[in-house]
Amino acid sequence: MAATESADGGKSSWPSQYDESGLTGMDKVEQELRGADLELVCSLPDGRVETVRCSLGHDVANCKGQLSRRLDVPYQALQLFLEDKLMFDPLSFNDFPQIDQSGATPVQIRVECSVPIPEPGVASAVSEPVE
Repeated sequence: MAATESADGGKSSWPSQYDESGLTGMDKVEQELRGADLELVCSLPDGRVETVRCSLGHDVANCKGQLSRRLDVPYQALQLFLEDKLMFDPLSFNDFPQIDQSGATPVQIRVECSVPIPEPGVASAVSEPVE
């Protein structure tokens, strides 16, 4: 690593913790552990499509949580299916061999919901009260 300039203009023996891209060594380790970025194309029962972005190392619960907040439905009401197989919450996306591990191919997910999904812009029963 390159040495940094000290306040008096001399070279310091302490290397910068950030590289040229602004990441620290731990940032790089974390990024490597998360895996490739995924694009999940979620087809809803009403025909709408929601795209969720996460990492290969994230679990199914991460995607369900994002959808729950976005759609304003209870988390427990959502079920995700990949090639007609239920995706269980504790599994991560790298547990599914049919998902491209490089993240280059969008993942097609079918979503089922046990409660009606409100239209965009319409508050549901799980919405926070508006004051």
